[in-house]
Amino acid sequence: MKTYYDKFNGRDVYLYTIKSDMVEVDICELGARINSIRVNGVDIALGFDSVEGYLESGSYAGSTIGRVANRIADSRFFLNGKLYYVSANEGKHHLHGGIRGFDKRLFFVISYSSNSVCMQYISENGEEGYPGKLDFTVKFTVKDSELLVEYSALSDRDTLWCPTNHTYFNLNGEDSGDCRDDILQLNADSYTPTDDTLIPTGDVLPIEGTPFDFLKEKPIIADFKNPALRATNGYDHNFIANSNNMAFAYSNKTGIGFRVSSDMPCFQLYTGGAIKPCKGKSRQYGAWSGFCIEPQYCPNAINLKKFDKPIICADKRYEHYIKYTFSVSG
Repeated sequence: MKTYYDKFNGRDVYLYTIKSDMVEVDICELGARINSIRVNGVDIALGFDSVEGYLESGSYAGSTIGRVANRIADSRFFLNGKLYYVSANEGKHHLHGGIRGFDKRLFFVISYSSNSVCMQYISENGEEGYPGKLDFTVKFTVKDSELLVEYSALSDRDTLWCPTNHTYFNLNGEDSGDCRDDILQLNADSYTPTDDTLIPTGDVLPIEGTPFDFLKEKPIIADFKNPALRATNGYDHNFIANSNNMAFAYSNKTGIGFRVSSDMPCFQLYTGGAIKPCKGKSRQYGAWSGFCIEPQYCPNAINLKKFDKPIICADKRYEHYIKYTFSVSG
């Protein structure tokens, strides 16, 4: 089902609803973003009723992130011996694709069916400072209990590319309190500590015995009082995945759970501590209204040793995926 949503820069913006018997997802053309995820009729994804709501919130809610997820230190990097400067939009650093990243771009629908929609965006050479004209597509497919997000990119020059999805989940229901009592388990033995601007130091530390230890499931809030989480008002940290199966979360209230899997090497756990008060689809959002698990490369990996680099070569197609598998118990 295709429904009118809003206008952006004079163009009509639509929502595309894709579904199975269990899962129903609304995808918005602005930012190729997930506006709602309904599991057995319960909406578990934060979202907004207008373009203005998304842009004013500054939350990146539900959006496809690009060209590069997370941060690039000092908004610069070397590639093939050349220094590139990208737009600074978080102090002196570059975050989530820059001033007008993919979250603020209109995508074009190239195919649509009852359970799948594929959207395209052409990022021109030099956009936000990145080299290469990038032909980017993202395909959302619902099948049975799964939502599969498939990314594809082809550039005419060597460039950087690390997409992700920035959906905020509240498994108690989007209209219900906050996410802090959602139960979480992470398949990661280590994380990357950061400086006070959330740029990784280059170190890799074990999570055992720290507030970052989610190898055994626990409520998100369990260690919020730990001083290590004070600066970020909860979690905003990069974990190194042990395998493609990255995380599991569920709610004791609704019985809804989901698993996240991806072919990317890391993921960011963000528990929404910096969400500013804003009117969402059904209520006022604020700190901890939802949490994100964002598969990615390590933040600032292009400028760090020992980490995989999000580099793609000219005239060669690259792909990544994120898969959410939902369940209902009780």
